[in-house]
Amino acid sequence: MTYKGIFVDDADLVYAETLSSADKLVFQPVGVGEVAVLARKIVSEAPIIVAIDYRLDEQPASLAADQTYKGSALAQHLRDASIEHPDQDFALVLVSAESKIKTLYRPDKTAHDLFDRVYVKEDINNQRAAIRQELVSLCNGYEKLRAVGNKYDIIDLMAGNDDDRPHVDAQEIRTKLAEAAAPHVAARILFSLIDRPGPLLTTEYACAYLGIEPGDGQTVTEVMRNAGIAYEGVFGDAWPRWWAHRLESWAQGIFKRRATGLPAVDRARILSESTGKKFEPARSPWNDSPNELISFACASCGRGTELRHSVAAFEPSQPRYIVRRRICWDCVQKDQYEAVEPPLSIDDADEDLAEQVKGRDRNEGHAGGAEA
Repeated sequence: MTYKGIFVDDADLVYAETLSSADKLVFQPVGVGEVAVLARKIVSEAPIIVAIDYRLDEQPASLAADQTYKGSALAQHLRDASIEHPDQDFALVLVSAESKIKTLYRPDKTAHDLFDRVYVKEDINNQRAAIRQELVSLCNGYEKLRAVGNKYDIIDLMAGNDDDRPHVDAQEIRTKLAEAAAPHVAARILFSLIDRPGPLLTTEYACAYLGIEPGDGQTVTEVMRNAGIAYEGVFGDAWPRWWAHRLESWAQGIFKRRATGLPAVDRARILSESTGKKFEPARSPWNDSPNELISFACASCGRGTELRHSVAAFEPSQPRYIVRRRICWDCVQKDQYEAVEPPLSIDDADEDLAEQVKGRDRNEGHAGGAEA
């Protein structure tokens, strides 16, 4: 089956082909027109995904100057239509040449509710295969969300079991899903679980929990899949994630105690002995020591880091089922956390500590820290 998509742009229609995947997803290019008329035309085409260029107002030869609009205006019309006909709802992605677009449409801003994903054209060119896979995954996911007829059960959507239910069947999730008027609302809830650590973890985060280098991610992926830790629900085919409670339980059996209570060097050694595969211990981004109690991935650089050499990231409107992210001291001292897209902010509670870190000698104290 080949999915049908629509790509809307005022000039650069070549991206319709760039985003397409042979025999999986084909984007049809569509030019700009009066916003309400164009929205009706798109809906009548019954796509499963629509990609919209952000700057639809740059070269709209078919529109008068006072009729121009940006991609978000068209997206609002399309989302309104999907509320009236949820069985025809489709994924919406925003495409832009501007790198700052990820900051403008970050998940904690209301405008981002319109779009499932935001892509920068430079990334599309450099990461074409991965982004095509994500777009196909959006199609697969929306097909499943359409099929349930607005009756969304979080465990069914996440392909979980009864043991998983207590970890995601939170009142906040249940209420939002019960009120979801269309698939794109349910998709937003699922992405809130996929995009932030909580019940689901990235491979980088899983590596940190196991005390191994992120470079061993591919090797440990095979191990974790065989152990039944993989998330296989909606959107999991392009955004690999791991059930946090399953990982914790499995690691308990490997290490015979809470994983993050052991230095990384010990976890890597025990994991290597248990699986017969070679794993390198995660080293602290601050002091390069493998003897630290590495616990989680830095929200900025993705390397495993420890509680004592990190600060809390500011998380506006954070759901209770999401874990607060942290930023390693290395990224704080080098200001790297401000360069990621979207940029991170340090929580006010740790701002004084962050200022101290920026002038601190990282050669002070290489011994392992207190239990995380």
